[in-house]
Amino acid sequence: MGDRSALAARKIVEDVAAAAPPLGRDERLRGAVALLALGLAAGGAGELSYDRLKQRFRSAMTRDPLDALAVMLVGCSTLFYQAEHGENPRCASFLDAVLFISTCVSGGYADRLAQTAAGKAIASFAMTMGPALAASALGAPQGADDQGRAIIERLDGILEALRAPR
Repeated sequence: MGDRSALAARKIVEDVAAAAPPLGRDERLRGAVALLALGLAAGGAGELSYDRLKQRFRSAMTRDPLDALAVMLVGCSTLFYQAEHGENPRCASFLDAVLFISTCVSGGYADRLAQTAAGKAIASFAMTMGPALAASALGAPQGADDQGRAIIERLDGILEALRAPR
């Protein structure tokens, strides 16, 4: 999507479908990914642009990182299960998919691997976005650094007052 001018929502779906690699039996995932992109971007709007898509995606991720992480885990697990179930013996249940995606978000380990093209794409997304999202969801709350600095400044002031000659 090199053209950053306003595009109709249908055009974005067509572009996503055209850019996606052939997924074989997982063609239904191509539509699911396109709908996910539209859901993030559109929010009911008729006209979209690439810049608006990025802005809405960032906003959704930073507004409430813990909710975004939960949605990502459940959403990616569902898509991964649909892509891998029946093709990958290590993905026999939805819980197997949740375990795989949750390890993609963290350090991960190699006893489960994606085997389908769609599964590999979903895993790549989870491995790319997951660690940063998990860090923001599970890290210190926003403003904690400012609050910590204010406390240290106040304690330094108290210490100076105690050391001052009387």
